[in-house]
Amino acid sequence: GNSSIHLEPVPVCAESLDPRFVFVLDTGLKIFMWYGKRAKNTFKSKARLLAEKINKNERKNKAEIIMETLNDESADFWKALGEEDGMRPEEPVIEHVSDDFNIVPPRLYQVKLGMGYLELPQVELPHNKLEHTLLHSRNVYILDCYMDLFVWFGKKSTRLVRAAAVKLSHELFTMMERPSQALVTRAQEGTETQIFKIKFSGWDEVIAVDFTRTAESVQKTGADLTKWARQQETKADLAALFTPRQPAMTATEAQQLMDDWNDDLDAMEAFVLEGTINKKFVRLPEEEIGHFYSKDCYVFLCRYWVPVEDGEEEDSPPPEEDHQCIVYFWQGRDASNMGWLTFTFTLQKKFKELFGENLEVVRTHQQQENFKFLAHFKRKMVIHMGKRKEPRPRNQSAPVELYHLRANGSPLCTRLVQIRPDATVLNSAFCYILKVPFESEEDT
Repeated sequence: GNSSIHLEPVPVCAESLDPRFVFVLDTGLKIFMWYGKRAKNTFKSKARLLAEKINKNERKNKAEIIMETLNDESADFWKALGEEDGMRPEEPVIEHVSDDFNIVPPRLYQVKLGMGYLELPQVELPHNKLEHTLLHSRNVYILDCYMDLFVWFGKKSTRLVRAAAVKLSHELFTMMERPSQALVTRAQEGTETQIFKIKFSGWDEVIAVDFTRTAESVQKTGADLTKWARQQETKADLAALFTPRQPAMTATEAQQLMDDWNDDLDAMEAFVLEGTINKKFVRLPEEEIGHFYSKDCYVFLCRYWVPVEDGEEEDSPPPEEDHQCIVYFWQGRDASNMGWLTFTFTLQKKFKELFGENLEVVRTHQQQENFKFLAHFKRKMVIHMGKRKEPRPRNQSAPVELYHLRANGSPLCTRLVQIRPDATVLNSAFCYILKVPFESEEDT
């Protein structure tokens, strides 16, 4: 109450009033401020400041702010609360809000588009505080405050993700029982409401400047990127997002596909990007194949047998090139694009010289791998947080590690993903593995 205020919607009726608090009744061009007799002065001053900001930023200074005090309310106030005659109800205003009332901690989710499915990872809050710096222009987020659910659209986010987020927000809203006054609100970057902003600590208005644009870029598209983007014709098929999810693949089907693809696989070589300044790809040890790190990049060179076509005669000589090569470039969620650039100028050139037209390059990101790639790890894929060879300070014991077992619609997608070791991330619908280091080797 001293550093920030908490607002949440309550039913629009006289029974909601409590003499210990301040209530804001927003009717558009009239904003009523009701002060309870026992309300703290900090509540009064901060609620007034909120109303002033709403009037200035959202109503263009056209709204009227009206102060109301207990037992001295205007007829307009009571009418707005549903009392048709404009008279104070006979029942007195009483203290009804529980003393042990707890604020439901907000949860921030990022909406991501995977390979044929939507992903909704929860954003980790630094020091358990919501900060506006967590919102990035290229992304779409859902903020669930239980009584309020917001969908925030970044200026540079795609229409496809926006449409998916709207559908997903309604599903998330109905997933749990909420009071009738709970709301789903959309927020656009740059025009957020004050109610949305006060959910974040230390929200300050800043001017966004894009320092990445070159003079050549400005010459091609003009200074106003938004205007240029509107002129571009982009067509996207939204049907896939709103069709029912495909039926889950059975264990038998998944095993058959895995066997077929691995039978066709003649050899697989794995490489990982190492180094800090002079980065280069080195061969990944055999025992580490299947272990990935979110800040690293990996390359897998896969050679497949090409089946002989039915039309070819048995007596005809065998083809010289009976192999097809696919290079999978895997990029962790927290890895930079420098890995891809290093690959294109080093390994990819060498592979093209060796295999020519028989080479196919597939770039894939964490959580967006295709079935064929996943099949080669035979349901033994582990994604760790951080870098593969991250140095650990001396005299520091190994950290506690928590892994989430996932399989999106198919046993082929089975993987262990490391998450932060926190009891709040546990969900009764999933399985987890907790790795706890012992104090000494003898205990191990």
